[in-house]
Amino acid sequence: MRSLYVFVTLIPFIFSFIRDWKRYIAFGPPRRLNERQHQRRAQALRKRMAELGPSFIKGAQVIAMRDDVILPTYTNELRKLQDRVPPFPARQARAIIERNLGRPVEEIFSDFQPQAIAAASLGQVHAATYRGARVVVKVLRPGVQRLVETDLRVVAMLLYLMDFFIDDNLMKSFQSIIAEYTRMIKLEMDFLNEQSNADRLRANLKDAPRVVIPRFHPELTTSEVAVIEFIDGIRIDSVDEIRAMGVDSDELIERLLHTYIRMAVVDGFVHADPHPGNLLIDREGRIVILDYGMCVEFDEFTRLELLKIVHAVTRKDVDAIVESYYRLGMVDHDVNRGVLKEAARTLFNIQITNDLSPKQVQEIAQQILDTFHRFPIHLPNNLVYLLRATTLLEGIALQFNPRFNSLRTASPIVSRLLVEIAFNPNKPVKDRIIDAGRGLYGFARDTASVVHRLEREQLRLRMHEADLYEIQRFLQALLRRLLAGIALVALALMDVWALRNHPALAVSGLVVIVVLFMMVVLLPIPRGRKRGANLFK
Repeated sequence: MRSLYVFVTLIPFIFSFIRDWKRYIAFGPPRRLNERQHQRRAQALRKRMAELGPSFIKGAQVIAMRDDVILPTYTNELRKLQDRVPPFPARQARAIIERNLGRPVEEIFSDFQPQAIAAASLGQVHAATYRGARVVVKVLRPGVQRLVETDLRVVAMLLYLMDFFIDDNLMKSFQSIIAEYTRMIKLEMDFLNEQSNADRLRANLKDAPRVVIPRFHPELTTSEVAVIEFIDGIRIDSVDEIRAMGVDSDELIERLLHTYIRMAVVDGFVHADPHPGNLLIDREGRIVILDYGMCVEFDEFTRLELLKIVHAVTRKDVDAIVESYYRLGMVDHDVNRGVLKEAARTLFNIQITNDLSPKQVQEIAQQILDTFHRFPIHLPNNLVYLLRATTLLEGIALQFNPRFNSLRTASPIVSRLLVEIAFNPNKPVKDRIIDAGRGLYGFARDTASVVHRLEREQLRLRMHEADLYEIQRFLQALLRRLLAGIALVALALMDVWALRNHPALAVSGLVVIVVLFMMVVLLPIPRGRKRGANLFK
């Protein structure tokens, strides 16, 4: 019954999306929707996903991160979907605790609050006292694992149906999103994995005394139940309360950014869900990080490329930034580099200007990013989570300072980290030699490839859809003008012939035709109106 309910709920949207490719499902040209129609469909989709429950609420959060695949109209709407559902009864929570820990709740905790203090799609949290200390008890929602498995089967069936009608490249992107969602939600439903992530984050941040990762009680933690130390604090978006505590907001934001930049480029292990509910400020002004189910890891190559990007940003080196995008697999090698460099340069310039408000900066940046939907640009899954974390952190910073500029704030942090990494006394000399050797080898390999292609006359210049569109538009406009000019010349000849006995009328007509002809010839061909194209010309 659940499978049937999900299928019946989603199938109208599936057919609606298919019609965007083939108007009559099996044949016909693409259907074109205006912005208002897209907005109405996005709102309806958000409401249906909220009604479908935990699996789809979590799924919407993953989809909302993929601005590189899905139109912003839909991702912006799905971001509004809150991961808040009514708590399940306390008797069910007690039963799950007792089944997992093998003892009655009263024998484990001297006090257990039946009323949940927080509830989400995958579980809920109760306050308790264990061995005289305050703790929180996380309990997995009953039946959620079976529910998720059922929903994933239905989604796989719908994707299989869509695969017959929709562009293959787009379907590969959707399948990648669902595969990543399947992997991540299974990890989030395992509290032993969350405990492991917390231990790793705590070890990485051991030299950061102003950042706290609460400790798990391993003797009371299973895949369905987790007991964690309680740390009192207020949400990081409670700006007035934090300032009333005497906390320096500028120092707080700088410390928060330093922590997450260090996670990404030094530790290679990032807490990827820093929304305001997962970040607290305690009475000592320390940052308390909660909820470790969504963490992502970066290998050494990716960390090195991220370091190159942030170092290039501090040097204002647009060429190096774009080159790292290619090496990270963020863009297809067929994408026009000139267009990307111009876009990166524009984004960089508006980030460092003092003349624009943050809202104006976001609007201009969004226009540029919207243009990327014309290109086969995609983000590796781990970078998607990093981008999401960056966006959440920037949103928090803007609440403290409406004119917050992430680039200006992050640049000195990055410079300090680069110095620390470059002069790290703990890094063996052998590793430094290996790193240098890899760089030289990569440069030599790329140089040899270019020379080899030149010798064999295999070096090609490629043009992308954006460039072809401009050429096509120009030729079409030129052809229309040529035809219009021929028509006007023919009209002039007809005018002279028809009015040969009325010289005054013939001259007047010729004057009008000459004026029209000069307008056709001399007026400049307007630039393209395709979305965002004018930003790169």
